[in-house]
Amino acid sequence: MVAGRDVVSETFDGDIVVLDLNSGKYFSFTDAGCALWEALAAGAPSDMLLPAGAGYSATELQRFLEKLLEHQLLAVRNDATDTALPEEFAEKVRSAKEKPDMFVFDDLADLFKADPIHDVEEPAGWPVLKEG
Repeated sequence: MVAGRDVVSETFDGDIVVLDLNSGKYFSFTDAGCALWEALAAGAPSDMLLPAGAGYSATELQRFLEKLLEHQLLAVRNDATDTALPEEFAEKVRSAKEKPDMFVFDDLADLFKADPIHDVEEPAGWPVLKEG
């Protein structure tokens, strides 16, 4: 699996924020979710994401992956290879204190989806959107 085509992410002080450019929703993760997102974004196959000593079960991992797919944050990779999970990601997963989970925010969706050239009130400027 890889990040979806219209999905971008950035790390801020160890926390990852993922933005879906189509829906305008943005997402954050628990510690384990951050480690898993980093591994997936680096191309790690999903069946390698349960290293020994992980603080979550296979069922919890599956639920997390299903949420990522449900929100179209991930796309299935057809050229997946059977590479091992790099030790740096495995260590992050093992040291995570919470099970993998995500939080969804849509409070800024209208602004993220707006065209800052054509969708604004000219005298007021950005980020004031046109009515209607």
